[in-house]
Amino acid sequence: MEPTPLTTHEFLTIKEAAKQFGRSEQTIRRLVKQHGLTSHVRTEKTAKGNAYLVSLQFLTEQYTPVVSAGQLPVSDIPEPQLPALVVPDQVEEIVRLQAALAERDQTIQKLQHRLLEQNDVLNALTSQVNSQRIGHIEELILRQNEQLGELQKRLPEPSEASQVEPILEQPKKTFWQRMFGK
Repeated sequence: MEPTPLTTHEFLTIKEAAKQFGRSEQTIRRLVKQHGLTSHVRTEKTAKGNAYLVSLQFLTEQYTPVVSAGQLPVSDIPEPQLPALVVPDQVEEIVRLQAALAERDQTIQKLQHRLLEQNDVLNALTSQVNSQRIGHIEELILRQNEQLGELQKRLPEPSEASQVEPILEQPKKTFWQRMFGK
């Protein structure tokens, strides 16, 4: 029996894969680069060039998808399998670890949000400092222009300058004239 070819619905773009599986686009690109010559990765010609498509099945084997608000869960995603022998203590431990993991993820999201807010504050402060620097530079230029105006007023008028006799300069002697005194 021949394997059935995958349809385009079973392939995701790098951007879609990153969003659905909660990974960065760079992480998905690295995965594509590692498995570029396999049947898990396809290229599709677009107006901007080639776009990579990654197998949904392959991605679910590699990563756990993230289900966000407004997004339907992928029905093909296998449920995590528990060991054949499950001791009640293990079930409690698994539940506790899952809760701790969910709490950690929330903490990470809060920290990322705070980081973005701090970045916005930093950008605003940088902009304000640059505005102040530009204002200070403009003030310095205005003062220098005033000082130049004052200096220009002190210069003698052109008619006064013509009354001063120019100092005559002696022509420079050439090397041979200096050597032999001529």
